[in-house]
Amino acid sequence: MILKKSTKLLGILLTLSLSVTVLAACGSKQEVKEDGKAKTITAKELKDKIGKSDWVVVDTRENDAFNGWTLDGVKRGGHIKGATDFSAAWLKADNKDKDKRLDDALKTKGISAEKNVVLYDANGKDAKEVGDYLSKKGYKNIYTYDVKEWAKDESMPMEAYTNYQMLVPASWVKDLVDGKKPETYKGKEYKIFEVSWGDETKSPDYLKEGHIKGAVHINTDEVEEGPLWNRISDDRLQKFAESSGITTDTTVVLYGADSMPSFRVAAILKYMGVKDVRVLNGGTAKWKNAGYELEKTSNKKTAVASFGATVPANKGYIVDLPQAKEIIADKQGSKLVDIRSWDEHIGKTSGYDYIKPKGRPAGSVWGHAGTDNSNLDDYRNVDNTMRNQDEIIAMWKEWGITPEQRLSFFCGTGWRAAEVLTYADVMGLKNISLYDGGWNEWSGNTGNPANPIETGEPKKQQ
Repeated sequence: MILKKSTKLLGILLTLSLSVTVLAACGSKQEVKEDGKAKTITAKELKDKIGKSDWVVVDTRENDAFNGWTLDGVKRGGHIKGATDFSAAWLKADNKDKDKRLDDALKTKGISAEKNVVLYDANGKDAKEVGDYLSKKGYKNIYTYDVKEWAKDESMPMEAYTNYQMLVPASWVKDLVDGKKPETYKGKEYKIFEVSWGDETKSPDYLKEGHIKGAVHINTDEVEEGPLWNRISDDRLQKFAESSGITTDTTVVLYGADSMPSFRVAAILKYMGVKDVRVLNGGTAKWKNAGYELEKTSNKKTAVASFGATVPANKGYIVDLPQAKEIIADKQGSKLVDIRSWDEHIGKTSGYDYIKPKGRPAGSVWGHAGTDNSNLDDYRNVDNTMRNQDEIIAMWKEWGITPEQRLSFFCGTGWRAAEVLTYADVMGLKNISLYDGGWNEWSGNTGNPANPIETGEPKKQQ
């Protein structure tokens, strides 16, 4: 009898001890439930924690959902206001620097083991995957949440990028191909293009690996030419559009193994006057990772009689040398933003074997890029999707670049800068453009005294 009473008393004491431990860790009013290694949290509790220094709220879904798309049955698109992002898809990315970049992302986003970390998703999988990853790194205070509950309540604040529709998820393209009417699509004629340099036999995607059903190949030589690699003349651009079956009202979807050429063509099409230009966020890898089929047939272009407008119908979207000089001369409200590597910006290298001069246009400011002219790691997540808007703006702020200024982006020959221009457009910036000629034109390739050049490390502008 005494043994039975002692055992019962021990059980009561253990239960009380566990309760005290949970309350101490989570606050006396917080109700948590064990869910594997993580705990669940209610919407009310989550709302109270947002913005507190010892809590961080993390969206673990595909970045398309974070940007604004209504995926996985969520009623409203976008992310919980105040949340950052760390997608489960990043853990599967094919990137040789993945581990380092993931560690850097955790640091930049303030996701640390010392904080309480709330991971949310809508499919019951993403948060668990990220939670397991963090647990292996020693994180203890991990909570999970289903964002569908939050999205149902219109009083709960959510944010989406102003023009999120410009970057599309693979599922959106799949719905389009299958004859459905996906979100934001107005049901007009569409065209899908795989974009890369060279003809379709040289494309790493088009015939070798296969392409999205119905996609037609675009060789970047069709819209730009050397030696400056500026866009071709307006008359020739109009003929390119008509021969490709593109009008001002065509929904154009662009993608490729490397997305940079797609953004180059996207910027030119917008300059021409195409109203609905989309790029597959993350490129071909996202289509393959979703398990969607590829075809290897050669699809030919179907011409149209008229583009529907005189090119350029959106002239200010791309500017040339005279406008670039005007932007530099405006010391207050404008910035000519250099989207090249730091070594290119300070004149350590030109970045190109066919460009001899080194340096930057005098008066331009550094806007970040990547380690060399082949990547844009500072603007991309590890899976090559668009980086968090807040982090992009924070990068710019270090160099005196602000969203309300007139911003014109340039690089060596327009590819990297076109991608950043699109991201700025997605973010809703208004007074933005691409300086098409970039360093190749400004430098004159042999040095042009009329275009002053600076080298060396600049001072950050406040």
